[in-house]
Amino acid sequence: MTERVSADPDKGSLLALATVSLLCFSGMASLGVVLPVLPARLHLTQGYGLTMVGCVIGLESLSTLLSRAWAGVWTDRHGGRRATILGLAIMALSGVACLLSTGADLCGPVIGAAIGLALILASRVLLGVGEGLLIAGSALWAIDRAGKAREGLAVSWNGLGMFAGMAVGSAIGAWIYQRFHAGFLAASCVAVLIPMLGVLLAYPLRDTKIAAEHVGASRDEIRIVIRAIIKPGLGLLANAMGFAALTSFLVLDYKANGWGSLLWGGSGTGIAAFGAGHVFARLLFSNLSDRVRSPWPVTLCLLTEAFGLCGIWLSSGPGMTAVMAGLTGFGFSMGYPFLSRPVLNSVPVHRRGLALGLFDGFFDVGAGSAALCSGVIAQYLNLNVVFALVAVAVVAGLVPVFSISREAWRR
Repeated sequence: MTERVSADPDKGSLLALATVSLLCFSGMASLGVVLPVLPARLHLTQGYGLTMVGCVIGLESLSTLLSRAWAGVWTDRHGGRRATILGLAIMALSGVACLLSTGADLCGPVIGAAIGLALILASRVLLGVGEGLLIAGSALWAIDRAGKAREGLAVSWNGLGMFAGMAVGSAIGAWIYQRFHAGFLAASCVAVLIPMLGVLLAYPLRDTKIAAEHVGASRDEIRIVIRAIIKPGLGLLANAMGFAALTSFLVLDYKANGWGSLLWGGSGTGIAAFGAGHVFARLLFSNLSDRVRSPWPVTLCLLTEAFGLCGIWLSSGPGMTAVMAGLTGFGFSMGYPFLSRPVLNSVPVHRRGLALGLFDGFFDVGAGSAALCSGVIAQYLNLNVVFALVAVAVVAGLVPVFSISREAWRR
């Protein structure tokens, strides 16, 4: 059985945690840089409907979901560093597929469109697999380096890198798309370059030590893991839906309202505000999950996220929409660190990779289903209605949160 040796919390290096967070940042920036340009390319340039846009965006989450268990087991077996490097490399390949799709038009309008779409679909699948490895690997690497006393800090910093990368990448992608004629081509190049820089940074770093021989998880261990993740996972699913609706459709909402050409109302402004709110909350409350172990902080997070989404729904101007997007990011931010606490408290140390991989799968279900359903709603109803309905779904996440036992929070 594998026994992972964690660093002494007194010797835990904040620099090491920051470095792992930066690696996560690099991979998620690659994901984020494509987010604002892909819906616009599919819908505005290639003429696909909003339902199709939602399906393509959601495919990445489906791919991540289906690979989560494998990614968790692979990380438990080979360690966080190797999983992180492999995940970054696969995400760079996803960018290569997007890059190749821009040249598919040379094959003619019909065949070129089919090849281009196939390459984009392949890029979403690769991106999902790479993300699963990156998140499981970097999270476990950070937790092992931090030690028991700083698990919450490690999860917070890793998540900060994850969503800050996505937010910064999204803002860069939106800026590229607005400023350059071949915006999708330029964004695809950036999506290749950033994770490769992460690979170069990660390669010389040391991994945590793994002693003894790895064996497969027993049925009892699998049952323990599943019981530990179900209720927190359903809360995470609701938490993820607001994120997916905002990142997938806020750019199109800006364009539909004619705000895309304004200095304050540029289509990347709302997503950048969401990212700023997320980063601010992580910096402000990064240690809180190590000290406060109850459902109330998660409750406040979900209610704040839902309030922000309702604000976007009711907003009549780009400034207020950006403010509400920032509030949504602020509420969304700490959901994962708080909800991961009962999971980490309830599973064996040597199965944390599997537990985190499966737990993260709920995020994928929430993000993927929200992207798909939001596309259908936007197609047949009003684009703005998406944010109101998703806010209701976020509030529904309070039900599983309050069903988590006190022992799971405080153990």
